[in-house]
Amino acid sequence: MGHPNYSRDLQEFIRGFDLVDMWETSQERATYTHYTSRGALRIDRINALQNLSIKKRAAETRVAAFTDHLAVVIRIALKAITMRRGRSYRKMNTALLCEKRFQEQLRQRWAEWSKQTENYPTMVMW
Repeated sequence: MGHPNYSRDLQEFIRGFDLVDMWETSQERATYTHYTSRGALRIDRINALQNLSIKKRAAETRVAAFTDHLAVVIRIALKAITMRRGRSYRKMNTALLCEKRFQEQLRQRWAEWSKQTENYPTMVMW
């Protein structure tokens, strides 16, 4: 197993902002994000503030098509503020319908939108 290789500036930055690596690997089983024919590396670091790291629920790697590294997925539990929604209404400014400029812009856009129907399987989807 390799040894961490940090620059002093990076180490000072991490310590100064009290950052922790969100993707801590187990000492029993090392996890790497880059594999080659000659070995494996973990060159990725996911640093976050200490108070966010305690909300971590899981960390795992996934194969990613856009890179030769594994993607790291961090799951975090956050308290979500739920909003209660009541009946709401949206009211259009109907005076716009009388304006010639608005009417012309709407006609132009409708013509453009209508050309897009062939890109959708049904009119409902369009």
